Amino acid sequence: MKTLLTTLTASLLAGSFAATANAVPSKASRTALAQHQAACKAEAAKKFSAIHFIKRRNFVNNCMGNTQAKAAKVHHVKTVKMHNKKAEPTTTGQSVK
Repeated sequence: MKTLLTTLTASLLAGSFAATANAVPSKASRTALAQHQAACKAEAAKKFSAIHFIKRRNFVNNCMGNTQAKAAKVHHVKTVKMHNKKAEPTTTGQSVK
């Protein structure tokens, strides 16, 4: 009975966090976000021509705080560095006396 109650409580607690994560943002926060995005797009248009659409998109994402692409690149660099690293010996090379 105790394990059933504990399991039920844990699932309800986890469900409450999942429900609040999917909450709809308020109208004021949506308009503020839209204004911020418009300002970022205008600044990107000043910096980069229409030919450089990928640079514009990256600039807007960085301005908005969406740095997922940058995180993926950092992870890739770390894994490459780890693969190039030589394995250190696990023993001292001395025999047991």
